[in-house]
Amino acid sequence: MKKVGIMTFHASHNCGSMLQAFALQTAIEELGYQPEIINFSNDGQQTLYSVNFQNNNLKGIVKNILIFPHRKRIKKVYQSYEIFMRKTFKLSQNNYSNLEELNENDLKYDMYVCGSDQIWNITISDGDDAYFLPFVKKHKKIAYAPSFGAKNINVYATNIEKYKNYLKDFKFLSIRENNGSKWLLDLINKKVPVVLDPTLIIDKKNYYKLEQETGISGRYIFYYAPGYMTEITSFVEKISKKYNLPVIVWNSKQYYVKGLNKKGFKLPVNENPGIYLSLIKNAELVITTSFHGSIFSTIYKKNFWIMKNGGMHGDDDRVLTLIKELDLEDRLIVPNYDDNFDYFKAVNYKQYDANLIKLRKKSIDYLSKALGDSNETSK
Repeated sequence: MKKVGIMTFHASHNCGSMLQAFALQTAIEELGYQPEIINFSNDGQQTLYSVNFQNNNLKGIVKNILIFPHRKRIKKVYQSYEIFMRKTFKLSQNNYSNLEELNENDLKYDMYVCGSDQIWNITISDGDDAYFLPFVKKHKKIAYAPSFGAKNINVYATNIEKYKNYLKDFKFLSIRENNGSKWLLDLINKKVPVVLDPTLIIDKKNYYKLEQETGISGRYIFYYAPGYMTEITSFVEKISKKYNLPVIVWNSKQYYVKGLNKKGFKLPVNENPGIYLSLIKNAELVITTSFHGSIFSTIYKKNFWIMKNGGMHGDDDRVLTLIKELDLEDRLIVPNYDDNFDYFKAVNYKQYDANLIKLRKKSIDYLSKALGDSNETSK
């Protein structure tokens, strides 16, 4: 059985990142290969998801003061993600934190896959050239559904030629968003297919075994957003009062920094991707600004709303590509509260199901062909 090395954001304490890593690992295994995630996490990623914020400016110092009384809870959450990672992923024996430590001869995989998530966003602290696989010289390189995270390399890179050379060295190259496909065409003059995020190409039954107890009983609204913008939080608060339902949120650090505890919003007993899945599965309504929050709402066939926010008015078409492909554009709304609006209006999943079947086949066929093709490099 051929061994496949995966490079992705598996070690970030972010549910979407971890679940797409699980899905890609699962999809490759179901296609008859032996996947292993290369246990790579650079210093930027480790700092980003550490227990404390960086103390290198006034903002960071204030945030650390706000979370200090809750450090026990935050440490517990950190450990919960780490335990999930070790239990769920097939990880390489060695850990790596920079590109120089990665050596194709030492790793000994038959082929390499990078993807998905924002691994090609060169502006973020956990971004790294390692995710372009420049350390692989002899074996096949496959890109499955990576994302630029709305940051065009042609605009943001200081050394565009370097990334052109990286990208041209892939035998199989795909992307997750429509803008990414356009940018790759401009960058390397190659038309690249848009494929589904890995979380959508495996059967939902795979997620059932990951679900964990939430410590939440009764009916509730699950509000999941990376940043918890004030305008959207106020919008959710009004919906909560309209339907007399409590709001469950996520991310302990943001919870205390943004003062969500003062609004009566609640946290689950702990946090990790298994608890996240259960919260979505059992929610009466999901309100999210997140790409993967949207995906898992559809996987569990929930009533949900995606809040349109800043980035979606510009180059950030991650959610826009998703809902257009799945015919769910009516679930994207602006956070302007209307007391006469039915926020429990049911989602019509009929066309979603039909579209998903076709898109999933296209995506799995691409991955299957890429893995099964000869091992010759693209040079």
